[in-house]
Amino acid sequence: MMKKKALVACVHHWTSPFRLGGHHIARELVNLDYEVAFVSDPISPLHLGLGVTQDLRDRFEIYRRKGVDDCGGRLWAYVPGALITPTNKPLLNAEIVSRAWPRWTFPNVVSLMEQKGFGEVDLLCIDSLSQGFWVDMVKAKKSVYRVADKISAFDKYTTPAMVKMRLKLARSVDLVIFSAHNLEAYVAEMHPQQMLFVPNGVNFEHFVKGSRELPPEYASIPRPIAVYVGALDFWFDYELINYAAAKLPHISFVLIGHKELAREKLEARANVFLLGRRDYSELTKYLCNAAVGLIPFDVQRYPDLIHSVHPLKLYEYMACGLPVVSIAWQELARLKSPAILCNNREEFVQGIKKSVTTDVRKDDLINYASQADWSKRVRHLLEHLGL
Repeated sequence: MMKKKALVACVHHWTSPFRLGGHHIARELVNLDYEVAFVSDPISPLHLGLGVTQDLRDRFEIYRRKGVDDCGGRLWAYVPGALITPTNKPLLNAEIVSRAWPRWTFPNVVSLMEQKGFGEVDLLCIDSLSQGFWVDMVKAKKSVYRVADKISAFDKYTTPAMVKMRLKLARSVDLVIFSAHNLEAYVAEMHPQQMLFVPNGVNFEHFVKGSRELPPEYASIPRPIAVYVGALDFWFDYELINYAAAKLPHISFVLIGHKELAREKLEARANVFLLGRRDYSELTKYLCNAAVGLIPFDVQRYPDLIHSVHPLKLYEYMACGLPVVSIAWQELARLKSPAILCNNREEFVQGIKKSVTTDVRKDDLINYASQADWSKRVRHLLEHLGL
């Protein structure tokens, strides 16, 4: 009996320290005995103009090697290399670029996919709007478009070309899945054939069984530690962290993620530590040796974006037995989790103080996270599709 095959098209590359829904869906499909091709958004010579970052180096290495194998050879991950790629810049935001960039890949990404045996698949799962072309290029028994954010908040996806592609993709696939209740109306406006709520989850085994070894950086960082792991992007509330760090000088604030914007926005303080990005395999060390996990998103400035976020990191923190203090938003409040939810910066400070001075029933946190394991999410999706 031949194994089932799936193609997962994701924004981030497979080895990215940021593991999002597409990564977890791909891994769970492997666990369910699928052969998986994982294709991320392309790189081009134009990326060099933005600086040679570690992220770009990692992506180029995958491209140079014509893909990498993982999961015992059952998953093949690839980063296409293209002459130009779509973005919200003059000329590059034209519809022809958004539609035609796959034709300008070297080697041709569609031909390469066929050579790898993924020209025909049981499941096509797309969570990158830039890769909507796969609907027309791959023969799939079932196709899914995954909506995890209100992408109108991202400049890259606000061009007329991308809006048009979003509507076409949503109406072309068999099913559109959305990860937050606040996205339901947003998805319904696209008039998909079918839609289904599939929230984010957690790679529970990874965080429960990961290393508890003390990270070397923590040896010189005073305790207690309040940690954040994730994207340090425009929606991160730097002013809130500046305020909390000033009010709580005895607590060390450790931020793990790309440093560039954080260096500009954070005030220099002795109790704020920017560690940069860390490999996904190492995250449990930093979480399990901290006192509290933080989710400081800027709801006031970016309400449409944040209210539509179903927080991966909430489950990841709790799977490590780490109490969570977060700014409140609608989707998070619906979860009725053990997290301390705060409506303003004073409540945020008080929540951190409470978390580091109160004994926590770690088992309760771990049990809560276990209910959101990605295996349950993916099985629910496949059952709905009849696969």
